[in-house]
Amino acid sequence: MTNTATLLEKYHDIIAEEVNVKQVSVLEDTSAISMQYVPIGSALWASFGKDTGRIIGSAKKWQAELKDGMLIVSDWADSWELNPDQYEVRYSGFDEPNQIVEDGAMIELDLELNDELIQEGIAREISRFLNQMRKEADYQVSDRVSCAFVTDSDEYSGIIATHEQYLMNEALLSSISREAGEGDIRSRFELDGNVVEFTLKK
Repeated sequence: MTNTATLLEKYHDIIAEEVNVKQVSVLEDTSAISMQYVPIGSALWASFGKDTGRIIGSAKKWQAELKDGMLIVSDWADSWELNPDQYEVRYSGFDEPNQIVEDGAMIELDLELNDELIQEGIAREISRFLNQMRKEADYQVSDRVSCAFVTDSDEYSGIIATHEQYLMNEALLSSISREAGEGDIRSRFELDGNVVEFTLKK
């Protein structure tokens, strides 16, 4: 296992939580990605003058290699050493909107939504809604309150049941039950045509 893979495995949960993703893994196939060192013309002239064009042309022909942080560019007659301020690294085959290169690390985000991610997103919206209800009811952080809800949506009822512990932790609830009830505050949650009526009681 490479050092990168070892670090990702060790700190997976921390990284995933910090950047709000489900899973972090090493790119398996990078065969279609190529890296090229590109001299920065405006940064070369002061040091290399009329050789600037030759340097850029040689680098475009892949006649460049990195050595101890310096880029060595050569042609049939000469070679030049470029410092890190005089060149940049570009990656071909890795330029989609969900792909980025930062400090030499290639990062790709899988943006496809599956049912699990969609349901987790709905649960987060419900959590925010319940916390807003707590704020409107002027509850204190120390107040653990019960939550009752009614809905005609079996889908949203299932989401609440699946993510019950998450909602209890995030909204500081003592319980969640599917029933009509009296409370301190009642509010109507609506999303994508689904309606859930929540009641909170201290």
